[in-house]
Amino acid sequence: MAFEPTMDYWFIETLTVGDVELPAGVEILVSNPSYQPRGFLILNNKTETLLYVLSLGYKDVLVMATPDPNWKARVNGAHEVASYLVAPDKPAYLSMEALADLDPNLADQNVLTFDPPPIDVSIPAAQSSELLLVYGGQMIEVPFMLAYTLNTGFDNGTAAYLNWMMNAQATDVASATATQQSEESAARVISNNIMLIG
Repeated sequence: MAFEPTMDYWFIETLTVGDVELPAGVEILVSNPSYQPRGFLILNNKTETLLYVLSLGYKDVLVMATPDPNWKARVNGAHEVASYLVAPDKPAYLSMEALADLDPNLADQNVLTFDPPPIDVSIPAAQSSELLLVYGGQMIEVPFMLAYTLNTGFDNGTAAYLNWMMNAQATDVASATATQQSEESAARVISNNIMLIG
């Protein structure tokens, strides 16, 4: 049971955040593709001011070249429609599912399956998106890019199973050889004892 096939991703996702000046004490960390193929973002807020993450569906009414008289009220009410709240010591973990939910135009192109990718698999094109943040009555747009590379370390568990089978077979052969040698040795002892008695 321990060596049943598992699912893995065909592609490694790399997220890159644009160069945006964030408030002091606020940071956005990206996942390390060397450790896992699935990408994610982590928002940390070490200030007392709450940080809100909104769906891009609210961008048209919150990001305006010339804000209307009701703009301030809408920004102040952003907490009512925020998808995520980032408070001190409570970071927000934005998985690919969460990022695609925040931006309907961001498609999840990765494939999670038991079967390794075909040799001629095509690498999905990079995608661009952004985070819509509200911090202390200020709107912040943080662009980011999602790029894909082939997951050359695709692992569905079969390699571990084959390795276990080879070790098990080697153990069985060694055990059978040891048993055969033990039986031959016992037979010689019995034969010698019979000769002594005779």
